[in-house]
Amino acid sequence: MTESLFQRGSQYQQFRPTYPTSLFQWLADQSAGNDCALDLGCGSGQASRGLEPWFRQVVGADISHEQLLAAPASQSHYLVSQAHRLPLADASLDLITVAQAYHWFDQTTFQAEAARTLRPGGVLALISYGVCEVEGLEGMIRDFHDGPLAPWWPAERAQVVAGYPDASLPWPVLPYPGDTITRDWTASDMLGYLDTWSALVQAARAGEHPLDDFSPRLRQAWGSELRTVRWPLRVRAWRKQ
Repeated sequence: MTESLFQRGSQYQQFRPTYPTSLFQWLADQSAGNDCALDLGCGSGQASRGLEPWFRQVVGADISHEQLLAAPASQSHYLVSQAHRLPLADASLDLITVAQAYHWFDQTTFQAEAARTLRPGGVLALISYGVCEVEGLEGMIRDFHDGPLAPWWPAERAQVVAGYPDASLPWPVLPYPGDTITRDWTASDMLGYLDTWSALVQAARAGEHPLDDFSPRLRQAWGSELRTVRWPLRVRAWRKQ
């Protein structure tokens, strides 16, 4: 079990898209200070490393030790922690980011922990990206996401795809100007990314392998060239009063 989780963390590290520098600059600009940032639900640390140029100290925390083991060496410090019980001092953080993970938390108790650990003026940011589109193959990935994989997505998946529209805190909202994650990929890159989707993990556990049918169709439609892939980037952010 440990080996498979570590391998999945390595797949996340290799195939999940990274976030644009503009996102981290915006987060740093919103924060009252730039001393310490926490990236919660960090997985193998993609967002944690993006924060490093902007904060003196970055802590990445995740419930999965195996995911943390897949994070490459960097300036970030990693710890195993649950979202509702952070081993951090009161008013010790300038920023908390949660990238693609908020839907897994006990959101009420996590918000209380965020209020406890953030300094006055500190920022909580929920980061997510929707289903990608491939230039020239518009709708193909979404059809796979919404069609064969529909029975295998957890109910919470809808929250992250929609950008957490129902998330709410009693703090001032920080409007994000919007951005897009863009990559130029081969068909193999895309298939590696799709293989990180949790729905395919759940399907495999039930003996189903939807990617086996989709893969040759995608390769034929894609061809041998690079294609531009875009994900809509969404941020819900608040500043603690």
